Amino acid sequence: MTENSLDTMPEMTPEQQSAVEDHLQTLVVVGSEDHSATLTRVGKDAALAMLERMVVIRQFEQIAYLRFLQGEIPGTLHQSQGQEAVAVGVCTTLRDSDWITSTHRPHGHALAKGMEPSAAMAEVYGREPGCLGGRGGSMHLGDPAIGILPSIAIVGGGITIAPGLAMALQHRGGDDVVACFFGDGAVNEGAFHEGVNYAAAKNLPVVFVCENNMYGASTPFHETTRNVDIASRGAAYGIPSEQVDGMNVLAVLEASERAVARARAGEGPTLLEFLTYRYVGHSRGDSRGYRTKEEEKFWKDRDPIDQLKDSLVERGVATQEETAAAVAAGKETIKAALKFAQEAPKAAAQSALDPFAIFAAPGQSHGIAPVLADGPEERKLSIADALKEGISEEMRADASVVLLGEDVGVPGGFGGAFGIYLGLAEEFGRDRVVDTPISEKAIMGVSIGAAIGGMRTLPDLQYADFVFEGMDELVNEAAKLRYMSGARLNIPTVLRCPVGATQRGAQHAQSPESFFMHVPGLKVLCISDPYTAKGGIKAALRDPDPVLVFEHKLLYGSKKRQEAGSIDTRAFVPEGDYAVEVGQARLRRPGSDVTVLATFTQLYAALSLAEELAEEGISVEVIDPVWLSPFDWDSLLESVTRTRRLVIAHEAHRTGGWGAEVAARVSEELHGHLAAPVRRVASKDVPMPFAPWLESAVLPSRDDLAQAVRSVLADR
Repeated sequence: MTENSLDTMPEMTPEQQSAVEDHLQTLVVVGSEDHSATLTRVGKDAALAMLERMVVIRQFEQIAYLRFLQGEIPGTLHQSQGQEAVAVGVCTTLRDSDWITSTHRPHGHALAKGMEPSAAMAEVYGREPGCLGGRGGSMHLGDPAIGILPSIAIVGGGITIAPGLAMALQHRGGDDVVACFFGDGAVNEGAFHEGVNYAAAKNLPVVFVCENNMYGASTPFHETTRNVDIASRGAAYGIPSEQVDGMNVLAVLEASERAVARARAGEGPTLLEFLTYRYVGHSRGDSRGYRTKEEEKFWKDRDPIDQLKDSLVERGVATQEETAAAVAAGKETIKAALKFAQEAPKAAAQSALDPFAIFAAPGQSHGIAPVLADGPEERKLSIADALKEGISEEMRADASVVLLGEDVGVPGGFGGAFGIYLGLAEEFGRDRVVDTPISEKAIMGVSIGAAIGGMRTLPDLQYADFVFEGMDELVNEAAKLRYMSGARLNIPTVLRCPVGATQRGAQHAQSPESFFMHVPGLKVLCISDPYTAKGGIKAALRDPDPVLVFEHKLLYGSKKRQEAGSIDTRAFVPEGDYAVEVGQARLRRPGSDVTVLATFTQLYAALSLAEELAEEGISVEVIDPVWLSPFDWDSLLESVTRTRRLVIAHEAHRTGGWGAEVAARVSEELHGHLAAPVRRVASKDVPMPFAPWLESAVLPSRDDLAQAVRSVLADR
């Protein structure tokens, strides 16, 4: 290893040298300010506490790195030696009730916010008393009890979550704030634009903290960015910004106090760019060959720990003996933390499979739901009307339920892409029916952050096709944070996803529900009838976990938007309060010869076909799975055990569609018992075309379904 070698570093190109010199000159200018008044105001005890905390961070990372090299620590390790002043200066201004979001380099932020070093070290070791029980490791430290969101290892991932947490804090009342840490590389992520713009547009109490250490991994920032003045970007969003010496904890403290005060006073977000430096490589094996020894010496001469020690002594605030005692105390803290972690038991392997850490504890299963009941004509609603009724009832019953999305609440506007939300803004106000920028990543991130903060959020992206813009937030954050936190965090957010081909072409016609069945931690609900629409949306909004609700555009039955080829789905919906059971399938028609499992338009094709085949003496059992995750395997297997035949029908593409997983599972469980191979009916494996005659060639037809059913009955 050449981790501490300066002699192997090459000379920079003239362009690199010029960019670095500009950066260093900027630091010299911003670092020339006198902070003696701040030191006097802070006082000896607080200043020594900051010094000790910086030493704790430095020592934690140095000891962890040595133990990592010796093979005691698994996984990987990302260090931040040299950047301690930013973490300590910012977090000194925060309360326990304030929140922070962090990065794949979280040690300093977590320790500065108040995490016990023993809990952090045990987590890095993968031990049971670690802050996340060994599920997170070095890149994922968190403690919700003191406002530390489990750190997000995706670059820029926290920048969309932070405004959501801030929205929840604002909704709760009080003046708590969120500090969002990220590196210079993150400002070129789309999440930076969407998250900062959202926070600015909604005037949310967020302090955006950029640790600009000039490198994204090994790539110099100036090689990927024309405007390297990150603070200048604040003007684009209409928010205050500052460029600050990040090697001086007093300078960091001053800027952070100003930004936090603005946020607490309701004046909105601030962007802080701290010029700092990472003394070590990006991760193990990085010998820093892309730097020069002159550059590293410049920064080490400005070491934040040495600067504070020298200032305390030179200004007569503390003695050398007192600063030495603070340093020694910090080292002793980490010595004890190391011993604790080394002696702590490993996280039990079985704990990795704890189902309650993935989903909230399920209710008692009652078997398959019965055939839908009928009722008076005046209570026969469309799916669109049933959804609106369910959402309205939940918003009346629970003030924490908030709808947010594009075109959901503008007076005289659309009421959402399909008119579901018309009138809700007038009833509940625009602080609960929130119009957002066209920023899918921000909408999802804010919804997740607000849900973590105690709200129940209903984001709307208009079409299911647009969900891919927010996949990082959904798949890497919403789906995983409950598990990573050991079930200390819930994410009650409900994303409605209109699906299906309606002659709109390939980017407005997809049925992507299968993607999310694959992701542990997400619940997937498919609504095909009005009863399920009302009871399902209510169940989803009451659930502590993230739920994706898929609805077919041709089934809405909305009077405002009559789609070509719409199916009449109007049916009886009880007027009272009810919710469907999470994870329970519904029997739509009993039968004995073959089971057909179908959703959306294919469900209605199956019901129609079952009536036709009944005249031939063929008894078809039709099941609506309702929930793809959690899936009602018991009810399906019971049915197929009786009928010995299964046909699965969905509009999603055949390859990798959810029917493939069902077919595989049923074949595994009932191998040797089936009278015929499981058959699947699905869309062809091509993007969905626009022209009706082309679209119909791709979609599964009723004839396809009939042929599949007859084929499994051939030997009957």
